[in-house]
Amino acid sequence: MFLVGYESGLCSLFHMTTEKHVADIRVSDDQSIQLARIAPRDDGLLLESGGDIAHYALSPGFPDITLSSLFFPVWYEGYAEPLNIWQSSSSKVEDELKFSLFPLISGTFKATFYSMLFGAPLALLAAIYTSEFATRRTRTFVKPAVEMMASLPSVVLGFVAALVFAPIVENIIPACLASIFIVPFVVLLGGFLWQMLPHSVSLRIQPFRLVFLVPMLLAGIYFAYLLGPAIEAWLFLGNIKYWLVHPEEGTGLGGWLLILLPASALAMLALDGYGLGSYWRSRVAKLPRSVFAVISFVKFLALAVLTLLLAVVVGSVFDFAGWDPRGSYIGEYDQRNSMIVGFVMGFAVIPIIYTIADDALSTVPSHLRSASLGCGATPWQTTLRIVIPTAMSGLFSALMIGLGRVTGETMIVLMAGGNTPIEDWNLFNGFRTLSTNIAIELPEAVQGSSHYRVLFLSALVLFMLTFLINTVAEVVRLYFRRRAVQL
Repeated sequence: MFLVGYESGLCSLFHMTTEKHVADIRVSDDQSIQLARIAPRDDGLLLESGGDIAHYALSPGFPDITLSSLFFPVWYEGYAEPLNIWQSSSSKVEDELKFSLFPLISGTFKATFYSMLFGAPLALLAAIYTSEFATRRTRTFVKPAVEMMASLPSVVLGFVAALVFAPIVENIIPACLASIFIVPFVVLLGGFLWQMLPHSVSLRIQPFRLVFLVPMLLAGIYFAYLLGPAIEAWLFLGNIKYWLVHPEEGTGLGGWLLILLPASALAMLALDGYGLGSYWRSRVAKLPRSVFAVISFVKFLALAVLTLLLAVVVGSVFDFAGWDPRGSYIGEYDQRNSMIVGFVMGFAVIPIIYTIADDALSTVPSHLRSASLGCGATPWQTTLRIVIPTAMSGLFSALMIGLGRVTGETMIVLMAGGNTPIEDWNLFNGFRTLSTNIAIELPEAVQGSSHYRVLFLSALVLFMLTFLINTVAEVVRLYFRRRAVQL
């Protein structure tokens, strides 16, 4: 804070960083201010006017906190530009404390996004499988096993993530990234191989479909591990950590593929569902089952190759245009990062989403399934067109409850998130969430200080975020429920 004395006898108190006009004091109506001083503890003012010195008690409140400084960039002393920074302590007395909540809010959304990106699809697909395709015996084994995952304490998951999982992933980063695409591809490949079995054999071993896919899952993990070094040599200059911090060397194709491969897969899925599907099904509908299975297998491989080619071509075009993803959603690698937290916290949220989604799917009336199957639809078509739209309100509720669980998670993020209050979306970087920041700093905050009050305000902001999300979720859920009643 600083004082400004005027010739009119008025003295004004300002806070420089937040640009806040704190107070005005009129010492005299006809004499100017010759000297103005703030007491060392900011609890008083000494003002000289007309040869007299006046002392005023000062209680400025909290001028270092404003809505603008909490949520918008502030130009702090010694910095080249306005920034959003959270720095609640410093080794130097003269340094300014910085209370921007934006990095913490950004970290909260970052943790939520990456965790739901991993956990939500697995939980929903598992619920669809056990509800619509698994046998009763398989369901009685799988559902309790998944629900038992919820009994694992968060502190245990955070400990395993930070001290066991993170060091392992650091040594095999390319293999872990490759497994995101190779493992689903190999599992789908196993599904098409199952269709190629003789019909009599597939009916006989129908209860063991899940057991058949387990070797494919393990094979996908093994292939990703084997291909990791080759992918690192092809896309990441043989050292992905070096590649990430040197954007002037190599190409950005490896980074683009992380986004473009899923987008290309969705494009090929849409092409097959709305273009090629209706064209080729009418021509192979009367073929024998074995021939149809072989044609489907060849079509799957062709679409997989086209997916890879499309992603490589588009990524190469972006790279040729000078758009390098390094420095945006990928960047310097930290051992405790968003990818680790996303995997472990996604693992923690799977039981909640799975249980609610499975219950929602199970409550769909059986006569709707029977009518669809009786009209000639396959079980998969019945699931997509009848069961899921009917249960959409319950599925959406499951996602929202899982979202709330992830948003308020503390221990996993505290132990495996790196605790760095930054606002980027780098997959390989850490972050700090609102809940984690409260857990770390509230025990050390001076009661009644600006720091103490901002921490309570951050708790209120977290509550408002979750309340807003849940309100929107309830509106959407009721919309889906009204549509389901029409069925």
